[in-house]
Amino acid sequence: MPGNDEEHDPQVQADAVHWRGSLRTRIALWSGLITLLLLLLVTVATAWFMRQMIIDGAQLDTRASAREAAERLGRTLRTVTITAHGVANLVIDARPQPEQLSASLRALVQATPGVSGGLLALEPERPDEAAFVRYIAATGNDRDFVADGYDYRAQAWYRRTLATADGWWSEPYLNETAGRVWTVTYNLPLRARDGGGARGMVSLDLPLDTLTESIETLAYLPGWRVTLVAPAGTLAMSTIPDVALRQTLDGYIRNAGRTDLGQAAEAVRLQRPMHYVHIDDSSGEKRYTVVEPVADSGWSLLVAQSYALVVARLNRALYLLLAAGVLLALVSTLLVRRLARQVSRPVEQLAASAAQMGRGHYRTPIAHTGRRDEVGLMARTLEHARDSIRRQLAEIEEMGAARQKLESELSIARDIQLAMLPLGRVIGRGHSQLDAQAVLEPAKAVGGDFYNFIERGDGELWFVIGDVSDKGVPAALFMARAVTVLEVASQAADSPAQALAEASRRLVQGNDTCMFATVLCGRIDVRSGDCVLASAGHDPPVLLHADGRAEMLALDNGPPLGFEVCEDFPLWRGRLHPGASLLAYTDGVTEAFNLNNEAYGSERLLAVIRPSHSALDNCQRLIAEVHGFAGSAPQSDDITVLAIRLSHEPIPTLLAEPEATPC
Repeated sequence: MPGNDEEHDPQVQADAVHWRGSLRTRIALWSGLITLLLLLLVTVATAWFMRQMIIDGAQLDTRASAREAAERLGRTLRTVTITAHGVANLVIDARPQPEQLSASLRALVQATPGVSGGLLALEPERPDEAAFVRYIAATGNDRDFVADGYDYRAQAWYRRTLATADGWWSEPYLNETAGRVWTVTYNLPLRARDGGGARGMVSLDLPLDTLTESIETLAYLPGWRVTLVAPAGTLAMSTIPDVALRQTLDGYIRNAGRTDLGQAAEAVRLQRPMHYVHIDDSSGEKRYTVVEPVADSGWSLLVAQSYALVVARLNRALYLLLAAGVLLALVSTLLVRRLARQVSRPVEQLAASAAQMGRGHYRTPIAHTGRRDEVGLMARTLEHARDSIRRQLAEIEEMGAARQKLESELSIARDIQLAMLPLGRVIGRGHSQLDAQAVLEPAKAVGGDFYNFIERGDGELWFVIGDVSDKGVPAALFMARAVTVLEVASQAADSPAQALAEASRRLVQGNDTCMFATVLCGRIDVRSGDCVLASAGHDPPVLLHADGRAEMLALDNGPPLGFEVCEDFPLWRGRLHPGASLLAYTDGVTEAFNLNNEAYGSERLLAVIRPSHSALDNCQRLIAEVHGFAGSAPQSDDITVLAIRLSHEPIPTLLAEPEATPC
């Protein structure tokens, strides 16, 4: 062969250019160096800038969110304290009667948002007077402690309140009186304005859920942790699992080994705001934690954001980096093009000589045959090509005859393939008619799309539509096998899912070429319109309602057939009402491209089909619209459209098989 002779020709080996001195090496080195430097510069600069900007923004957002949440908590707590002071002032200044005390306390409890109850304890001023100790509940379940014989004076909370100069908040506790509800209580001593000892106390109960509901939205943000710390350190609420209402902050740090929270615990003890970056000792995750005291209540709020969330934002910013890289690559290409202009001039002259040869001027002299680089090698190759062209012209003539024979054989194969596909069906039972039609146009002489209609039982139509992963002869052979396997499976199966499962097992066997097919299989009852569908990776069908509404059915997909065996294909169940149509298609419809590289898409598909048209009309109109959209652009894939329409009125049955003629 000529190629083998040239491989062993000493002259050809002598003409070979060493790679270090070749034009390709020099151009590639310059182009690669410039592009690499520019992209490296953009990558480093943009990554640094975006990282700082996003991290700073995330930290500011965390601090602002924590401050806002602390202010909401402070307003809730402040409302309770104001009510408690109002009760105290009323008792000290007005000295009302017991009935008035109960009524006033009840009114204030009901008027304060979130408060579940209040206690008023008033010691007698004279020995002959009785103490007033009553608990007023918002639900009406009041309690008289004196009448119940409850020794309130022995309780730690009562003694602590009398001993303090101002009010204090309790730690969360399970309130049995309120029905086993986790509660926090504000306790305030009753003292005369001119000083002296405490005459009693007033306390208001606030359900813990009411207190924390204002920060629930913040607590469940992705990557965030929120913890509410009571005045004595109890973790009243936390998104950390299994710690809320069970541990104190110091206890959690000690038990979980979270020494990284030591600074936060110190800020909670000192009731001062702070923020810092640390590594979670339990998970190794980097976090940014903010501590915010809740007004002057003794409560503190801890908000931590995971740096993983910040990094995710940084990744989104890489789209900007990609755009900058493309721009710089374009600039680099222009620079390389300018540099290569001088190098490429001899090649352009050789191209002009080659064009002369292409026009049949084989006597035109070839320049640069004496050079020792690629240009000289190309010039000598063109000279050698003159003789080769004459021989190749004869070979081309022989190849043309062989190609004509191949096209003839492919045309016969196309006719055989289309003959395997069934005609349309019209099935009539009672007052219902089911019109099933399909149109297939291969992209090549033979293709990989297919469809089938199978009648089973009394008025039951099974149908399949599929698309093989390739085109041409290999796809046609796999298509023939798939059609046969699916027809056999549909005859024996109880549901489309079982048919696809059986076909999945069959098509995997002996599939050494790893081809596959997406398939939509369905069953429709002509009398009821009940429809069952199963999909093996196929595009979703369209349900066209009688009123003109068209919707893509949201089918759960199984894997395509041929890859691997699958036993579970999800079923979709629905009903085809009179006047409605079901339209299935292959991706050759939605992925048909015009000369502007725009896809036909599903929106155009939904706009074309009409409920008033027959099944065949919808198929033909849709394919005509696809061709009109693509224009002169070549058909890139097989196109198949299958339509099934249910109606009560008689319809033409020219394509129907004799046994499907309506009664």
